[in-house]
Amino acid sequence: MKFGSLPEIWIPYGQVEVSFEIKQENLSKIVEPETPIKISKEDLQSRVDSLTCDTLLILSGTRGTEELLNIILERCKEIKLLLHTKATQYLARRKSAELSIKCEPLNSERLVEVGSLQGSQARIFEQVKENQKLAIVSSVHLDPLFGLSSAASELLSASPSLKEKAFFSSLEEIPCNSFEKSSASKYATGLLQTCPSADVIELIESARSGLLDFYYGDPESVHAQTIDFWRKTFRTNFEGKSDRIIFGSGGWDNDRTLYDAISRSFFNIACNVAAEREQKSRICMLAECSQGLGSEAFLRYVSRRLVLPGSKLVEEVKYFDGLEALLGFYRITTEFDLSLVSTLPNYFASRFDFKPVKGARQAPASILPQGSRAKTLVIPDASRSYFGQ
Repeated sequence: MKFGSLPEIWIPYGQVEVSFEIKQENLSKIVEPETPIKISKEDLQSRVDSLTCDTLLILSGTRGTEELLNIILERCKEIKLLLHTKATQYLARRKSAELSIKCEPLNSERLVEVGSLQGSQARIFEQVKENQKLAIVSSVHLDPLFGLSSAASELLSASPSLKEKAFFSSLEEIPCNSFEKSSASKYATGLLQTCPSADVIELIESARSGLLDFYYGDPESVHAQTIDFWRKTFRTNFEGKSDRIIFGSGGWDNDRTLYDAISRSFFNIACNVAAEREQKSRICMLAECSQGLGSEAFLRYVSRRLVLPGSKLVEEVKYFDGLEALLGFYRITTEFDLSLVSTLPNYFASRFDFKPVKGARQAPASILPQGSRAKTLVIPDASRSYFGQ
C-alpha cells in the first residue's frame, strides 16, 4: 500500500497480481491472515523420508504439488509408479520422463465392490484397492460439497459415478460451510478407509507463499491435522458482516475457471462475510478465469441446456461435474448484487448474474456510487481466509 489518500491494494489474479485504489473514506478494512509460517526445509525432508509407499496417485497439479513431488521423487527412490487423472497427466508424465518412473492413468471404468456404505453398495477404483503401498497426493481447498477438500474427496471426484452418491447424500447441505459436518466428506473418507493399505498426503499452499506444509498417514487423522492447520494459519481478525465487499479469488488454480473461483472463494464470502439485510449486499469478485467456465454443469447452464428447478433437485437427475457449485450458487445468489472482474465474455458473466467490470481499477466503482461514503471491506485472497471460530 502506498502513502496518500488513495491506498493501492494488490490482489492475486491468475498468475499475476492486479491493483486498484480506493478512497480512504471508503475503505472499511483490508482483511487477510498473517503471513503464514512455512514448514522448514529440515522438517520437510524428515517427513518425506518417513514415506513408505512405492506408488503415488497424483490428484492435483498445483505449484505446491509439484514442489512437494520434486522432493519426494528426489529422496524416495522406492517410488516405482505414478498414477494420474486426466487433470494431472501432464505433471505425472513429465516427472515420469525426467526420472524414468513408470506412469499410468487412473482407470475410472475399473471399479470394484467394497461392501455397504451408508446403506448402499459402494465401489472404488481397482488400482486403489489392490495397491499395497499407495499414497494419494492432493492439495486441499475450500469446496461447496465437502467443506474443505481432502485426498479422499478428490479421489471420489475423479469419477462422476462415485461423486454422485456423495452429492445426493448431502444435497440439502449445499453449499457446505462446515469442515466437519459434511455428509459428503464423511462418505468420501469412509469409502477410502475400505482400502487400509492406502495412505494420503494432503498439502496446504497459498498463491503468495507456495507450499506451506503437508501431512502423511491414514485419511481420517491426516485430514483432521489439515483442518487444524487451515484454521490456525488462515484465521482472520474480522468479525461481523459487511454489505460492500471486494475480494480476490486466490490466483493460480483458485481462479483458473469460474467454477474454481465460485467453489473456493465466493461461497466463503457469501456465507461468512456478506451482510444479511433486506437491501442486497454489493459484492465484486476478481477472478481471471483464463480457462473459461470449468465444469460441465456451468457449460450446460450457459448454453441453456440445463434449467435449475428453483433450488431443488430430485435424485432422478444424473450428476455431472460442477452441479454442486451451480446449485449452491443459485440457492444464495438472489441475496446479492454481483460484479465480476475477469477475462470471461460478458455473456457468460451475465448468465451468472454478474455485472461485468472492465478491469481491477474499476472494481471500487462497481459497488460504490459516485460520491458515496459507504465503507467497503477488501479481502485480497478469499480462498485462503478463514472466518470461523
